[in-house]
Amino acid sequence: MTLQTIHIFRMTIGLTTAVAVAYGLVWPLSFIAPLFAALFLAFPVWIGWKMAIQLLRRLSFSLLIGLVISEYFLNFPLLCVPLYGLLFFFIYYNDTPSAPPMAVMFMTIGITIVPIMGLSEAGLAHLIAGALLFNMGVGLFFAWLFHSIIPNSLAKNFPQAQPAKKTAPPPAPSREERARLALVSSIVALTAVTIFFAMNLNSYALAMIQICFMAGAPNANASFQAMKGNAIACLIGGAAIIIAYNLLAAVPTYLFLVALVLCFALLFSRQIYGGGAMAKTFLSGLTTFLVLLGSSTIADTAASTNFYLRIAQILFAGLFAIAGLVIVEHLLRPRKKRLRIALAKLKMS
Repeated sequence: MTLQTIHIFRMTIGLTTAVAVAYGLVWPLSFIAPLFAALFLAFPVWIGWKMAIQLLRRLSFSLLIGLVISEYFLNFPLLCVPLYGLLFFFIYYNDTPSAPPMAVMFMTIGITIVPIMGLSEAGLAHLIAGALLFNMGVGLFFAWLFHSIIPNSLAKNFPQAQPAKKTAPPPAPSREERARLALVSSIVALTAVTIFFAMNLNSYALAMIQICFMAGAPNANASFQAMKGNAIACLIGGAAIIIAYNLLAAVPTYLFLVALVLCFALLFSRQIYGGGAMAKTFLSGLTTFLVLLGSSTIADTAASTNFYLRIAQILFAGLFAIAGLVIVEHLLRPRKKRLRIALAKLKMS
């Protein structure tokens, strides 16, 4: 048994178990727990409870801010928009190598999803906040459980097992570069939030969150190559969920759902840990699959048109975020170059 087999087996069994429990017990927003579990099972090793507690604290803090915005700022756009600008800049600027993994994504969810749901109903914001925190805790528990039950050390007893390669962390950017990147991200995210809140597009909250999350990595996403990768990931996840959706419509039973997830989890895991160039694309495709699976199981059977629109929603979000990053980077970089030239001339004089 190789290390690659261990990773595939752990992701497949862990994700299927998380889906079986969450979809079987059906607590509020239970379909999100397997998504959180998949994100942390994707790590080669367990992140540790110290890091997990930090993530829960950051999510709690951002959810509290989201509730405050929902209660006191939504009706005052002249205050709400600058506040969001400051919050986004703070979140993106503090996304350093020492920060917990995916902290930007979870904090962004906290400050955006709660207020936009509060536009529909005041009590809904509190329900969403509590459910998100609980589901992240459940997802972390499943990730810890299966990292413990199926550890990497199982591969050490076999000669064909390959040791995990340790990659050096990327060098931390300077303060000026971090500020510039945070500004780029904040402009794109703030544009999306302003549009969605102004038009009361709470039914499209998934797209808004996707845009804000992708905006947090301008270096990785501000390219047409990233746009292509995101589109392919969305199409892969969308194609998988279309097949699963139609099969579930034909056999709408709980056991068939679990068996179906087992098959797709194995399929995606083999591609994620296969070592190919498409590994990250298939991981994004898996998250797309899980998000759409959850939204399809809580929708009525007559809403198939809306189901396909949700696939288009994720694709649009990726295109919006990447196009926005490219445009803002293009607008800001020339100014930076002119500033450097001016400073160089001042030093020479």
